[in-house]
Amino acid sequence: MALHGNKAAGAKEQEAQQQTDDAQQSGDQNYFDEYAGDGLDGFTQDTVSTAYLGMVQPGSGPTMHGHEPGTWRNSATEENHGKSIELVVLAFKTVWTERSKAPPYNTVGRYDPKSIEVTTEYPKPGTRGFPKMTNPLTGNKVEELFVYACMQKDSPESGVMYFSPTVGSMKTCKQWNAQLRSQRLVSGRIAPIYAFSWKLDLDLVQNPAKPAEQIAKFIRVTRGELLQKEVFLNAFKPQLIAAQNVAMLAAPETSGDTD
Repeated sequence: MALHGNKAAGAKEQEAQQQTDDAQQSGDQNYFDEYAGDGLDGFTQDTVSTAYLGMVQPGSGPTMHGHEPGTWRNSATEENHGKSIELVVLAFKTVWTERSKAPPYNTVGRYDPKSIEVTTEYPKPGTRGFPKMTNPLTGNKVEELFVYACMQKDSPESGVMYFSPTVGSMKTCKQWNAQLRSQRLVSGRIAPIYAFSWKLDLDLVQNPAKPAEQIAKFIRVTRGELLQKEVFLNAFKPQLIAAQNVAMLAAPETSGDTD
């Protein structure tokens, strides 16, 4: 019994020592709180990788690195945001997006509408559909799409991300655009584009081109709350100029995860 008692006492001592070590380690981590953000002032939006908010598609490159299909992904940080993300829109632009003609159909360029020469194939009379544009120099498809400059509501320190949805998500985007342009402030005046946060939801749906397969699609947007004044002034307003930079909004994307 005495031996058993010694073992029990030894185990308690080890547990107490572990708790002490954990507390000391926690203290070491908290020690840097007084230096929070020190040395990071030089990292402006121009000195870091341009971040694109992508929809992870089944079989795309990001799935090979552990990203689940049908989720949101930050191309610069590789952070996965799951099926829903809450954003604040800082700027918006319509662009012509050129994608490579071979899988995984990477985005190879974005241009101002009508700024490059394209050949246009129109639907036959009496049939439904949209005109199909092609870059005659490359043979790549060109689509008129949207680009949103956004920031995460709860993690504005992550910086500006650019969201350029695919054609399959355009219906939801147009519904979102209608809401963005019609929001009112308490005073009754038209709200700026960055006044409210928005929750964006993704889901896997049937691929209309290949019914046996699925694609990730932006299916729903829900308006959140009006930004608090201090949060807007400290976190979002300083990024407005960078977010509205036309060159950045039209920058090409190297990742194919939004196809």
